[in-house]
Amino acid sequence: MDSRVYWIWLQQALPLGFKGIGPLLDTFGDAAGVYAADRVALTAGGVSGPVLERLENKDLTAARRILNRVLECGDWVLTPEDALYPLCLRRIPGFPMLLYGRGIMPDLDSRPAVTVVGTRHASAIGCDEARTLAAGLAAGGMVVVSGGAVGIDAAVHIGAIEAQGLTLAVLGCPLTEEYPKVNADLRREIVASGGLLLSEFAPDEPYRCDYHVRNRLLAGLSQGVCLAQTPTRSGARITARLAREYDRDIFALPGALSGHGNDGSHREIQSGAVLVIRAADILEEYVARYPGMLQVEAAEACQKRLETQPSPFGEKTKETAPRKIKKKHEKSVPAVTPKAASPVVCPETASQAAKQVYATLTDIPQPVDGLAALTGLPVPTVLAALTELEMFGCAVLVSGQQYKRI
Repeated sequence: MDSRVYWIWLQQALPLGFKGIGPLLDTFGDAAGVYAADRVALTAGGVSGPVLERLENKDLTAARRILNRVLECGDWVLTPEDALYPLCLRRIPGFPMLLYGRGIMPDLDSRPAVTVVGTRHASAIGCDEARTLAAGLAAGGMVVVSGGAVGIDAAVHIGAIEAQGLTLAVLGCPLTEEYPKVNADLRREIVASGGLLLSEFAPDEPYRCDYHVRNRLLAGLSQGVCLAQTPTRSGARITARLAREYDRDIFALPGALSGHGNDGSHREIQSGAVLVIRAADILEEYVARYPGMLQVEAAEACQKRLETQPSPFGEKTKETAPRKIKKKHEKSVPAVTPKAASPVVCPETASQAAKQVYATLTDIPQPVDGLAALTGLPVPTVLAALTELEMFGCAVLVSGQQYKRI
């Protein structure tokens, strides 16, 4: 039996980001060991409830079908047993049981990578700054990681490709989905340039994109995370939070103080992120750690070259509000019209823990341990709930790891 079938079965049985995967594999060794375990063994291993019920279903039909579909598409499957499965990812809580890939997997255990993320509703100058930064990083020898979305993510991948470097897109959907459609050509170019598309979602299977789950990969795959244009409410800030939890470095590009298009980056700088202006500022942090692999001079030369060329995103003379951006890899994106502010409430779809934490939040910032004491919940549960509330736009992190309502 192909061992990948067992890993696919295990991934289908458990929720993505399942925090108990580490202890489960410590007990049973690998996915085949979990598959072979009966109810008595699983219960003795600490498995209970719905997870136990799902692991008792030993039908491999769907797993075989998924593997065959992956191979038909010319894609591949990477499991924790494989040599190219990154150790940096293996060490995060709830690490992925399996990764689907299209393209070439770089050896991330020996080659440094930096994730650059930001808003989907980026300005022309925000996109161009992200593009030139990513180009400098790629030219300097970094693997450049981003999320494959429109806006800043697309600009990051474009810059890395223009520098003839390596870029990796972590998708929030199966590789068989053309989402977002506007980036279809860009995804093909990433692969054609020697880069990689990566996803936890099985091909052609029903899925629900949870960006908290996807963002943990963006944080875990890299040595550091850099925020380009990032407003206060942004999934990029969730990536930064996760990066802190994983002991990764945090960087941020500053922006115009007028308006609020980059307030999230400014908040991260206030919370300790390293302010960067050029790719060299990041590369210099890693030169000693990766001797002979990074070239600051090449990064500088690449950025200077791009700065003398017309921008693919429009005028760079001033910071603008989100506008219609046309990239050479994309169709035009409809302009975003700011809506009047409306009261923010905790949605019904939020978890019970998130609702409980939200009920204790006020307009006055409170520390995490204080919220844990008020709710009676463990600190890790409170942190997960706060991340959920941030994604819903109900809470915001302020200085000193304190949170308040929005």
